[in-house]
Amino acid sequence: MRARDAAGLRAALEAQGYVVIAISPRVQASEAASLDVAWWCRELGTLLRAGMTVVEAIETLASAHRGQHEVSARLLQALGQGQSLSSAMRTTGAFPEVLLASVTASERTSTLPRALDDYLRYDEMLGAMRRRLVSAAIYPSVVVGLGILITVFLLVFVIPRFSTMYTSAPKALSGATQAVLWVSGVMREHLPLMTSLLGAFLVLLAWAFSTGRLSRMLLALVDAIEPLRIQWTHFRLAKLFQSLALMYRGGYTIDEALEVALGLSLGPRLGQGLIRAREEIAQGKSASTALESAGLLDSVGLRLVVVGERVGSFDTVLQTIADRHAQAFSTFVERATRLVEPILMLLVALVVGGIVVMMYMPIFDMANGLGGPR
Repeated sequence: MRARDAAGLRAALEAQGYVVIAISPRVQASEAASLDVAWWCRELGTLLRAGMTVVEAIETLASAHRGQHEVSARLLQALGQGQSLSSAMRTTGAFPEVLLASVTASERTSTLPRALDDYLRYDEMLGAMRRRLVSAAIYPSVVVGLGILITVFLLVFVIPRFSTMYTSAPKALSGATQAVLWVSGVMREHLPLMTSLLGAFLVLLAWAFSTGRLSRMLLALVDAIEPLRIQWTHFRLAKLFQSLALMYRGGYTIDEALEVALGLSLGPRLGQGLIRAREEIAQGKSASTALESAGLLDSVGLRLVVVGERVGSFDTVLQTIADRHAQAFSTFVERATRLVEPILMLLVALVVGGIVVMMYMPIFDMANGLGGPR
């Protein structure tokens, strides 16, 4: 089976009713991880436009960037055996399925530089949405991290220095202050254990991130929250229709493009929708009817596809739908960022300020007692 990753293949097979026992990649991920696919496409397209053949261009890329030597050697070996470029790229396991489909389509029409440019536009759109999402998450992460560090510093190092003074307070300490003192005492007493637990948590988090488990957990959480699931569906649909536009522009039929899109890791719901749309197209229904009944089009998207079928500009329509979903997702991220940032700042200020207030209240009581009548 061909797929970009194991998660996408598992989702596609389960959507077809199969029970997946195990998935083993033919090529180790470490062999393909070092390849910058966007850079490779950009440089290859430049060399081809300069008049080089495919073999000459790949040899030039291998000599210019030693880090890509292994992938280039596999490509040159397969090309030397008479394979097409798309077949050679598939043997390396380093290239996404959408690019492979675009290159395969270009081999029918001899428009490889244009296919590479189309993939770069696809990659740029996805990269822009990912960068917007990451940049939106950086500031809240920094705020929360600094808030946690300041809180731990107050509880472990500052409050214990004041605790001896609280024993001579003229009044009984409030329940909140006693709670803060208890937490501070526990953290200071078990500081080595808590440091070890924090280190183990960070190691576990790094392991989950490197193996992809963290991303799958976050996606499961997003899918369980209805407002977030709706917005994440916009991201997936933008990815889907951008890839469909790329492949349709390269000469794929809509049925062939939908088959390739099954490997895009779009989630079980959209995967089942793709399978249903292909089945209805195979039964003779129009693409607009099939995509709408499969839940892949809203009312505006349906009208656009109907117009595309009538006037013949189907690739332009698919690109327009992709841009609409990408804009909707970007707008949500921007608005959520503007809302979440002040809320997090307020929460961190309340926590840190509350600890400081509870720490100084007994001192104020002691000062009032010293200044009273004798």
